[in-house]
Amino acid sequence: MGFVVNYLSLALFFDALGLPILIAQVISAELALLSTFVGNNFWAFTHHHHVSWRRKIVKFHASALAGLAINTAFVVLLVHFAHVYYGLALVVGSLAGLVWNYTLYKRFVFKKIKQEA
Repeated sequence: MGFVVNYLSLALFFDALGLPILIAQVISAELALLSTFVGNNFWAFTHHHHVSWRRKIVKFHASALAGLAINTAFVVLLVHFAHVYYGLALVVGSLAGLVWNYTLYKRFVFKKIKQEA
């Protein structure tokens, strides 16, 4: 879901509106991050209701910063310097950040709390 939001937003901001790739990608990545949080919060990690959504979204952003930086760096560098189509650059950047983000989400943001017997 996050990738689709990122791609469609990037197409709008970069391709249709002509914003610079860095600005378009940062805005698009944030929109994608928010949509991913909603998906993870309500569907993927169902054992976390003991933590407020405000705290989770702060932790989610903190854990995603490196993944967003990796994704954005790939997109900007590939589009700006290698003249790669932004959609392909986004695929490469997204794959580069995927493992990082999922691991942190699972171990940090949506961590299961062991219940004592």
